[in-house]
Amino acid sequence: MRSVQTPLSRRTLLTGAVGTGVVGACLAAGSDSASALSPAALQVTGSTRAFSLGAQRSASLLSSAQAEAGPGLAVVSVPVDGGHMVGVTFPSGASTDTISVRVRLAGGGWTGWSDLPLNDSEPDPDTAEGRRSVTASDPMWVGALGTGATVQVRLPQADVADAHLQVVDAGEASALARTTLSSPASSDRDAQLQATKASPKVLPQPAIRTRAQWGADESLRRGGVGYSDTIKAVVVHHTADGGTYNQADVPSVIRSMYRYHTVSLGWSDLGYNFVVDRFGGIWEGRAGGITLPVVGAHAGGFNTDTFGVSMMGDFTSIAPSAACLESVAQVIAWKLSMYGLPADGAAYLTSAGGGTAKYSPGTTVKLRTINAHRDVGYTACPGNVGFTKMDAIRDRVGQLLGGATTTAIAAKYAAIGGAGNLGGPTTDENDTPNGAGSYRFYSGGAIYWSKATGAHTVRGAILALWGRLGWENGLGFPTTDDSPAKGGFYNHFQGGSIYWSPATGAHEVRGAIRQKWASMGWEGGPAGFPVTGDGAAKGGFFTHFQGGSIYYSAATGAHWTTGAIRDRWAALGWEYGLGFPTVDDTPTPNGKGYYNHFQKGSVYWSPSTGAHAITGAFRDTWASLGWENSFLGFPTKDEVSVDGGTRMEFEGGTLTWTRSSGKITVKKK
Repeated sequence: MRSVQTPLSRRTLLTGAVGTGVVGACLAAGSDSASALSPAALQVTGSTRAFSLGAQRSASLLSSAQAEAGPGLAVVSVPVDGGHMVGVTFPSGASTDTISVRVRLAGGGWTGWSDLPLNDSEPDPDTAEGRRSVTASDPMWVGALGTGATVQVRLPQADVADAHLQVVDAGEASALARTTLSSPASSDRDAQLQATKASPKVLPQPAIRTRAQWGADESLRRGGVGYSDTIKAVVVHHTADGGTYNQADVPSVIRSMYRYHTVSLGWSDLGYNFVVDRFGGIWEGRAGGITLPVVGAHAGGFNTDTFGVSMMGDFTSIAPSAACLESVAQVIAWKLSMYGLPADGAAYLTSAGGGTAKYSPGTTVKLRTINAHRDVGYTACPGNVGFTKMDAIRDRVGQLLGGATTTAIAAKYAAIGGAGNLGGPTTDENDTPNGAGSYRFYSGGAIYWSKATGAHTVRGAILALWGRLGWENGLGFPTTDDSPAKGGFYNHFQGGSIYWSPATGAHEVRGAIRQKWASMGWEGGPAGFPVTGDGAAKGGFFTHFQGGSIYYSAATGAHWTTGAIRDRWAALGWEYGLGFPTVDDTPTPNGKGYYNHFQKGSVYWSPSTGAHAITGAFRDTWASLGWENSFLGFPTKDEVSVDGGTRMEFEGGTLTWTRSSGKITVKKK
């Protein structure tokens, strides 16, 4: 802390009274649970190395292998120590083709050449990750390369200068995997809990291994999670990785794909929502919640309102295993059941265009509920043989959906432990007044469901505040269960979040202020928990937190201020005085203090001078001299009236404005 935090006295509820009700007393969760979508504290090793093919000595040497490659092709050898997966990347928009690789371990012989098709899974073009994305081959699992290995890349000679061999080391995941809800088991009790109208009949969740179980290094993710409004369809893929893997390799293969997608290709996360291995294991892919409509990067142009399931392997000429196909059908049927979708239905989707998309931007297309990637893009995915299995997948999904007997709310209740967790039911399952979902109350809280969000628990003080704010007509439906935060609990909703701690009670955070708070680390960052709700300021909004405040206006965006700078700004009238902050509290370049710029001036602070405001011509003159790095140093007092004008005092001198001349005089001590 750069200054002693003094109490605020302006806004109501700044005392942070403790909310009524005990939240989460029945939750079974580890103390290390991350808040919201913040990275989990997994200890994961691993690396990604990029080798410029044009910089390799072999790039300019004609070898017998190169001669065999054919006219216009080159073979580049790259010495490599370690790694598990390889791929080749090019600048965005490159039109390269004909990429092959082979590997030789130390002391061994060469493997056969394996062709690497260009990657055809991709983000939508108008997204941040779409703009970061590069042209690349599909990645290939090669197993442990060890020390002294060599990778050869065969590609067009014209592409060598711009190409990079990406070598991914999967690393080793720690044993700190978080526990998740086990797959719910059906029971006679579940079958008796029938919906009134809104909550559909759903299937029990199949066994889905979490990101923590495959060892996701959450620090590799970029930006926040994107959500659609709902789910309308699924797209089936294959990873096109012809490399072999055994069951023990699967977590490493997924970690390698994840690194390739994020580090080598520039995507925000693993592209697929779910990955299914050849042994029938189902794995959580992209972060954000397996029940939620998370926007992936699997079917460029059609990532919105869809989810992607990818079979691990290359099914161009061989068939997926029966275990793989059954698990693909299981996860698709489960997810479709939550959104009330049939196996043989129609979906109307609007293309975002770009990449391999078959349809130009803005084109609305009638598709099936269950699609192969080649149905929406110019691609061979999920392989020629894999594609022949699509009708079998649809038929099996239909069979599974026909066996659904439990409502979404009843399934959720069973999944979290029933009465042992949430208590007994106190109401029937009812439709919400707006008809968009359904709910049921229990002695320990409530479960709310909507087609867009799925079923989630809300309880205690968070439930009470959500009700005061208008239930689902206020913040919308919950998008998470009530979950442990660092010293409290939270629920995310469609329109914001509610956070609770014993010291602060329950308060809502929304919009740009919530986004700013999230970027600072949620309650685990310097702000701590909110101590007020989302309040209206003059021309904007604010939320006060334990450690400071975030203020927002359309003109300035959302910015953070704290400590003595915030106290001085508050003393001058908050946004009524200096206006809204235009930056966050920021260290001065010389490292001796902090400052914040506001619409009508600035506040500067150092340990020896305290916090003082400077505005108008005084600030302009001081800035022209070099701010605090000038001989004047930091201001030691705010502007004061003197005979014939006004004056500001600094560590090294004064600035005086004379009314008669309208000029500022600079005086050095």
